[in-house]
Amino acid sequence: MKKIECIIRPEKLKDVADALKEIGIGGMTVCRVQGFGVQRIRPENALFVRKRKMEIYATDAQVKEIVATVVKHCATGKMGDGKIAILPMDDCVRVRTGEGKNKALF
Repeated sequence: MKKIECIIRPEKLKDVADALKEIGIGGMTVCRVQGFGVQRIRPENALFVRKRKMEIYATDAQVKEIVATVVKHCATGKMGDGKIAILPMDDCVRVRTGEGKNKALF
């Protein structure tokens, strides 16, 4: 199991979320975040650039397709397109039922 964290441009969220639903992901969490990366150019009146962060729990078999989908729908070729982190996950438990591992993902 993996946790995939994606930092993307806010205007790309709807397109990528719709595409991820089409490939059958079990769900995602989205929040507003702010930060900066290696880009040297930021809006003059803002220290941090606004982005969206998506968190997705996935089976190992889903990771490549999820990453490819995010890249396809979020890449503009310009600085600030975002980052994708793929983190190992030891376990996942659905609170309502107590189910664990892959059963908790779907």
